[in-house]
Amino acid sequence: MIAIYFSSTGNTKHCVKRFIERLGGDIPAVSIEDEGCGELLKHHDDVILAYPVYFSDLPQIVREFICENSANFRGKNVFIIATMEIFSG
Repeated sequence: MIAIYFSSTGNTKHCVKRFIERLGGDIPAVSIEDEGCGELLKHHDDVILAYPVYFSDLPQIVREFICENSANFRGKNVFIIATMEIFSG
């Protein structure tokens, strides 16, 4: 299992780290902005994908990552953590 996250302010990163602690703490957490993130995705069948909600939508960087790595997501179990500060619609 691997956790991939985007966190512009650090809040989503914090949530992912806490979630991993609850699961036992032995899961790597990689920022979507890290150069090797897409390559790491290939080697894991279970993925935690975490991102903040921007105006009731995905941040552009997350949308681009999913599109660029769509083949690497096929057949995988993906658990989504979507964070938000306030209700946005």
